[in-house]
Amino acid sequence: MRIAAANPSGRRFADAIARCVELDRPGAVLELGAGTGSITRGLVRAGCPPDRIIAVESEPRLAAVLRSEFPRVRLIEGDATRIDQYFAGRGEQLAAVVSSLPIKWFPLEAQRAIVKPCVELWGPRGRFLQMSNAFSSPLPMDRLGIAGREICRVWLNLLPAQIWAYSQKSEPLAANGPS
Repeated sequence: MRIAAANPSGRRFADAIARCVELDRPGAVLELGAGTGSITRGLVRAGCPPDRIIAVESEPRLAAVLRSEFPRVRLIEGDATRIDQYFAGRGEQLAAVVSSLPIKWFPLEAQRAIVKPCVELWGPRGRFLQMSNAFSSPLPMDRLGIAGREICRVWLNLLPAQIWAYSQKSEPLAANGPS
């Protein structure tokens, strides 16, 4: 359960999820489970400057690849369940969170440890974008106090994948994902 996929996300999927990020919002784009950098490349192709991306990757070998290929990306080599510690006292706002973590299979407390600080960091109208191969929400929305829905499905990926967008429960989700 440490790596989300046997194969990296394909270019079509990476570009689709990158198009769902509202780059006109202020703040960094937090990428959770950056892996080999396929989503990172999609974000850069979509116009996100590498120095605006904060990538979190726990696997040392994958972090080394990211460090080499994306020297301007801020890389946190560590566990995504410690997001609150990485950002403590920094006063940083996030434009969006993009996650490739196999979060559906995490215990509820681990999901909460990831989602709660992200909600606090993304500000008004922020979104948590989650990749999934399941045809239902990978996060228990009611138990985490968030709202969400599938905003995109990419059939032409090695495994068909969905993009789920989550927001604070009191905020409506914008429908600007690619179709």
